[in-house]
Amino acid sequence: DQKILNRYGIPFLEGMLPLDSDSAKINIGGQVEHIFILGMTDGNKPSESKNKRVPSELIRPFIPINGWADPRNDSVHIYIGDQLGRIRLNYADGTTQIFPLILGEGIWWGRIFYDYPEPFTTDAKLRKAFAGALRLYPPTPVEDGKYVAVITPRQSPIRSITIENYPAKKGMIVIAGITVQSSEITGNQEAIARPGQPSPPEFEKFVRQKALRPLGTNEAQAGRQLNMLRQALYSSDKSFKGPVAPQMPSGYSGPIVSFEGNFAAQVLTNAFYYNIQDILDKIDKEGVYHTSTKDALSWGGYKSIGTFRKNLGRYYGDIFSRDMGRSLQEITMLGYTDEALRCADYTLRKALQWETDSSLKVNDMFLPSHWGMYVNKHNKGSFENDGHGLTTLFIYKLWQRLPNRDEWLRSHWQEIKGSGDWILWQFDHPEISGAANGLLHTTGESANGNGYSVYPDCVCMDALQALAQMAESIGETNAARQWRGRADKMREAISKNYIVSDPKYGRIWTLQHAGWTHNGTVLGPLIFLADYNGFDPKDDYPEWRPVNEAAYQRILESYRPLGFYGQAMGYGQGFVTQSALLLDRMKEATEMMNWTARQIYDPRFGSYIVPEGCQIDPTGKFWYRMGDLGNGVQEAEIVKALRIMIGVDDTRPDRLRFFPRMPYGWSKIVVEKYPILFEHSGKMETAFIHYKLESSNNKMKLEINSDKELGTVAFRLGPFEKQPDQKSVFVNGKYHKSEIEHSGDSWWVRFTMPVGPVAGDFVK
Repeated sequence: DQKILNRYGIPFLEGMLPLDSDSAKINIGGQVEHIFILGMTDGNKPSESKNKRVPSELIRPFIPINGWADPRNDSVHIYIGDQLGRIRLNYADGTTQIFPLILGEGIWWGRIFYDYPEPFTTDAKLRKAFAGALRLYPPTPVEDGKYVAVITPRQSPIRSITIENYPAKKGMIVIAGITVQSSEITGNQEAIARPGQPSPPEFEKFVRQKALRPLGTNEAQAGRQLNMLRQALYSSDKSFKGPVAPQMPSGYSGPIVSFEGNFAAQVLTNAFYYNIQDILDKIDKEGVYHTSTKDALSWGGYKSIGTFRKNLGRYYGDIFSRDMGRSLQEITMLGYTDEALRCADYTLRKALQWETDSSLKVNDMFLPSHWGMYVNKHNKGSFENDGHGLTTLFIYKLWQRLPNRDEWLRSHWQEIKGSGDWILWQFDHPEISGAANGLLHTTGESANGNGYSVYPDCVCMDALQALAQMAESIGETNAARQWRGRADKMREAISKNYIVSDPKYGRIWTLQHAGWTHNGTVLGPLIFLADYNGFDPKDDYPEWRPVNEAAYQRILESYRPLGFYGQAMGYGQGFVTQSALLLDRMKEATEMMNWTARQIYDPRFGSYIVPEGCQIDPTGKFWYRMGDLGNGVQEAEIVKALRIMIGVDDTRPDRLRFFPRMPYGWSKIVVEKYPILFEHSGKMETAFIHYKLESSNNKMKLEINSDKELGTVAFRLGPFEKQPDQKSVFVNGKYHKSEIEHSGDSWWVRFTMPVGPVAGDFVK
């Protein structure tokens, strides 16, 4: 009673070939003209949801490509040209014939290619390359994800067919049906053999010209065709080309920047503008932040194959606290306080519901105001402490910049106090929270799902210190004392519990419960310096400095190619690039900036928005994007890296510093209308700084001014590859008494000077 499927005039019995122990054997027993095989894909099935926007990558494929998996685990990362299996014809005379199943030739992605078809439908070059390499029919996206392959065997009786999965790759090749065309078959006919309807002429042509290729035949031609398909679908150095004109999105009103010196610098100039504006576009008029931009395209979720789909906006309905906390910190520090205030008011109202809504009680207790995984959804049992800490630091940075900050803080004191007390509550109720040994228990990605991680603990420690400052400013000294006391205890517990001894690297942050690709959470103690302490390498806790350096070095030596950490653009590329900058490892930071530009921009697509992630093939020559285009935390961490590079450091407004870090090979950074927060006569004020920094021949020239008197500012210019002399730095028309130092892999020049308005125009 099996249903017969008719495909292009060939009948197939509906079913699925079981591959026991990674192989399956079908007895034939006769001479055949052709063998037709249905399937040849990853096995995704059509979604049964009525919502046509549901992406098929939510259905686990038989070939489990996983964009978030360990970058070193090649078994779940699959690229054009990878062999995924083979078909073996076993002839009656004892000989065999092997047909390799290579992605892009004898096997291809199924349903996900149909759901994410772009740019195939609009790119003639890609369609041509796909048709040239693929030996499946039809060479287009197929709705049910099932293609037809044909084998033309030797004219000799076949005993059996064996289909084998390639053991180096996880998953299973999907065979949905096998039909043989023969005038004589005897024996156990597991493969059906019956006449079909007439086939279309295009299919008949395919049978004659595009049968699966036996191993060892036409290898050079097949290699060229696969390489053409790689070049057409993936990005490469060949596609990363310019120049590009400076571009600014409509409505942009923030700082003006310009980076010069190479193509990557040009790309990152535009990326600075577009990603800031994209973050702002996620905040609606009610103050609701959306993790995805409305109707943003998606590069196939986390099982991307290099194609995309327009108008998805996958996380538009969600406010992930981690994404919002990082994104809102960035736009706040760049001067967008009106948008940030609107978002903060909404966010604090949502947090307060934990203290007032009886349906949210836990063990018959109201909880202090806080944020779990989501801001707009109250999920009991969520202890996503990194999101809570990042959101709290956003509130702190906004408070610093409000002209009526005391009044605003008093009017929101209940919910803001709750955000600090939430951390204390977790330690006071370990039977519920899981807090232990002076550490927070975190659920979510930053603790690898469920555990104890240095990343959320460090950001919550900094959040408590920030909240203590806020409390003291309005006389809430008891809360400040409690929060500072707990922060001090957390610092001790972090040192005691998260630092381990490694035979190669010495004292280093443990990888137990480390989260995200590249285990980037171990960089938290380093990269949070730029959120709360400052941009100077000496702003860290001295006892943590060698631990941070070791953790960074371990990541650097664990993954290839050097500079590429973009499987997650924020948690990977952003984290590691920020770390390189803060450690003054400028040769590595330069490579990371170059890779950041490559991962963001391909002229074929023309976007400067940061993708959620990027995959790279083992050769390092080809890469493609995955996930959300403009996923909140991913783009915001790249903006933060660019902000560290620009170097305007008002992390502590009572101690202004200017620490630009110009990548090697760049020649100029120009900045106008850049907001800087400074303390004057005990009050906070905002000024706008303007500068032009030029580099050539191991010398630097700086012109800098502001629209207000900032007082004395600490400067450090660099990097220099060779030790500079006292006349290597020329600032506002003269040399300054300076100190020369070596830090990281480069030389730097330190000095102090007053900054304020100058006669004439601002720097242009």
